[in-house]
Amino acid sequence: MFKYQELGSVEEISSKLNGKKLDGKWITSRPSKYSKNEVFIQYWQYEDVEESVKKVFSEDDADEIVSFLKENGKTKVLKRTYCFINVLTKTLEVYRGFDSKTLEIVSLLQNFLKTKFTRISVTSKDLQKIYSDYSSELRQAMFKNVSGLIYEILRGNILEKNEKYQEYLKKFPEALRVISFKPKIRFLNGYNKYQVTINGDRGTVKFSDNGIFNWRPRFEIRQVTFFIATTLGLLKWSRPKEA
Repeated sequence: MFKYQELGSVEEISSKLNGKKLDGKWITSRPSKYSKNEVFIQYWQYEDVEESVKKVFSEDDADEIVSFLKENGKTKVLKRTYCFINVLTKTLEVYRGFDSKTLEIVSLLQNFLKTKFTRISVTSKDLQKIYSDYSSELRQAMFKNVSGLIYEILRGNILEKNEKYQEYLKKFPEALRVISFKPKIRFLNGYNKYQVTINGDRGTVKFSDNGIFNWRPRFEIRQVTFFIATTLGLLKWSRPKEA
């Protein structure tokens, strides 16, 4: 997640981005069908087929698949990254893991929109407020620079009541940097077993089921990004009542 100061209306942002091209990459954008406050952005680019396949398959399987594809003239694959700009929270969300490619996309959007996107940072205090206000159970916490260790990870059921966890909070109040919890939100299909992980240093949000990353409906993701924005003072918004 990234934040910004001012960009104008949904229609203005969408118009500035739609159809923009640069070095074999291009952007399509339009107002979201599901929220009047959002711009739905798709970032398109061609990626080397070997690089793309190795992200998904094991090395042996990848080599076999790549060899087959190249024999049939397939050397590039078209990749798409979803992004959302919300004018209510004044945030940009890039739907991919945080890496150099994410920064490349953000840089390109900055150039076209003539603005500055800043990665959000969530303090230890804010992380504690998030799981206190918007979770049904804290499952994992990562502390940074405690007891001579770079990282210390605590796991457990209802971790917020764990004695060791509470001891760490008292001894190292600013060291809490990552939390994983069960979100207290409205679920589109009634499925509520997954966890949300917020990395305070990276400003990233991950949705996972048994440690495996999964895509989630925008309806659910938006609720999580809204309560993060609320906690950071970007939006004055109250959590909806439980369904």
